[in-house]
Amino acid sequence: MKRTYAFLAAVLLLAGCASSADEDPNASKITLHLEQVDTGANTFASPGPVTVQFVLTGTNTTTEPLTLTRLEVRTISDGAYSIPPVTRTLNVQLAPGQSQQTPISVLGNAHGGRWYSDAPVTMRSTGYLTGSKGPFVKLFTETIVQR
Repeated sequence: MKRTYAFLAAVLLLAGCASSADEDPNASKITLHLEQVDTGANTFASPGPVTVQFVLTGTNTTTEPLTLTRLEVRTISDGAYSIPPVTRTLNVQLAPGQSQQTPISVLGNAHGGRWYSDAPVTMRSTGYLTGSKGPFVKLFTETIVQR
């Protein structure tokens, strides 16, 4: 019986690997970077809702024009604030060899207190892009140090 379960598990694992989509070669040539806009002293000192502003920089080092159509952002650490999964619809045109900056604002929740107000925040984001070969995604992670 254990052999049957082990065999089924192996078959399902191989089937899952075989059906996964190939990564677009352009994804490695795209850089997306989120930088928090200076919020001022004590912004995250009190617990509660807070608007966090970022500048998203997209850099296209491919030879074709791309469009950043959507951005998903969420925090994955306990830091100065937390952001639930948020999606922003965008229309950022990235010409070959070009960098473009776009302001992004999201609603988060400050944890407050002396220990949390200066704590770094780690965010996981997904950029959805479209090029001549169709849509693809770019995953990136940022750790934002509070100043």
